Amino acid sequence: MVSGRGKSKFKDPSLGSPTLGSRGRRDGRRSTTGGLVKLVLVLAVVAGLLEVGARLIDKIPFEARNYVAEQLSLLKSAYPTVYDADLGYIPEPSYSSSANPWSVQITTDDLGLRAIQPPPAIGPDSVAVLTVGDSFTFGGEVSDSETWPARLSELLAAPVGNAGVFGYGLDQSVLRAERLAPLLSPWAIVVAFKYEDILRTELVQRAGVEKPYFELVEGQLQLRNSPPQKFHPRIAQLGVLRTVTGYSYLADFAMRGFGLTDWWYAGGLTEVRAHQDGPSVACLLMRRLKALEAATGARVLVMAQYVARAFTDPSSPATETELTGSRQLLDCAETQGLATIDTYDAWAELAARDQSAFLSRMFLRSHLSPAGNQAVADAVADGLFQVLAGD
Repeated sequence: MVSGRGKSKFKDPSLGSPTLGSRGRRDGRRSTTGGLVKLVLVLAVVAGLLEVGARLIDKIPFEARNYVAEQLSLLKSAYPTVYDADLGYIPEPSYSSSANPWSVQITTDDLGLRAIQPPPAIGPDSVAVLTVGDSFTFGGEVSDSETWPARLSELLAAPVGNAGVFGYGLDQSVLRAERLAPLLSPWAIVVAFKYEDILRTELVQRAGVEKPYFELVEGQLQLRNSPPQKFHPRIAQLGVLRTVTGYSYLADFAMRGFGLTDWWYAGGLTEVRAHQDGPSVACLLMRRLKALEAATGARVLVMAQYVARAFTDPSSPATETELTGSRQLLDCAETQGLATIDTYDAWAELAARDQSAFLSRMFLRSHLSPAGNQAVADAVADGLFQVLAGD
């Protein structure tokens, strides 16, 4: 018989339920945490299965793509564009359509050069002049036959290769010239730039597209970010949620299905800068052009072009910076023995006579009009004839 003194109070129902101590509280927290972990794992597995199922049904490849960044990228712009492992992107080769905001005909050949319409009456495989540059060279807002390389082809009665690419920095233009010149064997290469193209040499990403860039190392150019990644969105550009879940095709499909694209695809992608040495990099790029001239035998002509503001507000700080920077680069080119053209003075004189008439005649919304492109072609033709005369 057990005496009352030895009887456990926890076995005496009259004393009620036993009280849990600190160990019991810890066990309760562990149980709750374990339950949350299990729930998260279950949800992750379900989401993964749904992601796989959605991709299989819609035949979407299993690759790292941020769908938000793609939609906001220049690769999804009005221009026909494809990724390029050396340059970041190029115009889509073998393309022909007028399905763009300007309803203009855009045609490219198998190298991504914009077509010259109508083609000059000369051998189909020969290119007399190769032109590189940004959208002013490619011919934003105008049809194939209205670009300045097309008008130059008519003036020279010889084929001109339009290798201009919308959004390019001067670094990309030089790299494109180095790629194409050995293939096309032109007798002249025209490298056109705006001051903005000099600043673009500082970027590793523009309009959501990664690009190669040059970095100064002990006074020499070193190529970086080559090959560029296809899509590399930063949290500062998209925010945490869209940066992470943007890689999910299921999330993208759901946002489109629920009509939430105004938020999902909202905003643009800010530029990502690698350094602030654009003017120095651009000046050293003139050495590469001189080396290209020596290697190919093609005469290189460097031409400065300007945006409309340079003529509507010539005394503004932005215009003064643009003029100074452009002329400094032309000086660098001349120091290397390259031929140059500065279009500013002749155009500024026309603008001073009647600014309103000048703008309406020479510019469209943000690019050159057919008349503006004709004026550029005239200037380039004169420059090329002077080069020939010098030879």
